[in-house]
Amino acid sequence: MTIIRYKFSIDDDVIKKYSIRLPVQIAYYVMIYLNDPNGWSKKGFFFEESKSGHSIIIRMASAETIQRVCGDGSLSCAELNGKRMYINADRWFHGSSHSRLSLEDYRQYLVSHEIGHILGHEHDRCKCKGCPAPIMMQQTNGIGKCSPNTEVFK
Repeated sequence: MTIIRYKFSIDDDVIKKYSIRLPVQIAYYVMIYLNDPNGWSKKGFFFEESKSGHSIIIRMASAETIQRVCGDGSLSCAELNGKRMYINADRWFHGSSHSRLSLEDYRQYLVSHEIGHILGHEHDRCKCKGCPAPIMMQQTNGIGKCSPNTEVFK
C-alpha cells in the first residue's frame, strides 16, 4: 500500500462566500472520498491528511482563482503527476447537472477524478452506450451515452 500525505485548505474568500463555519467537515468528506473502497484504494493508495510532510496540496478555491491558475474557472483541476489539486467551490456546493450525478456522488467523482490526475492519469472517454462513465472522463461536461459513475474501476 502506498500512503500519500496531503494538506487540505479552503481559501478565505470561499469560507466567506459559502459561510463555512467548520472547514473540518469538508476536509472530512474529502478524506472519505479519497479513501473510498471503490476508488484509488483498489490500486493500493491510502490518503492521509497531514499538516506537514505532505506531498500533495488540495485547495478548495473560487472559480476566479482556478481561472487564474488553471485557465478554466468552470472546472476543478489538478497537475498531471504533480502535487496541486484545486477543487472548484462552486462545483462542490452546486455540482453539475450535465454529470447526471447527485451532489454527493458528484463530489465523490470530483475528488476521485482530480486525484487521478495527480496519480498520472489523463482524460478518458465513454467506451460504449450504457457503460459506466470512466472516472477520468470529464463528467462535469456531460457523460454522453455512458451511465453516471463514481467508481474508479468499474
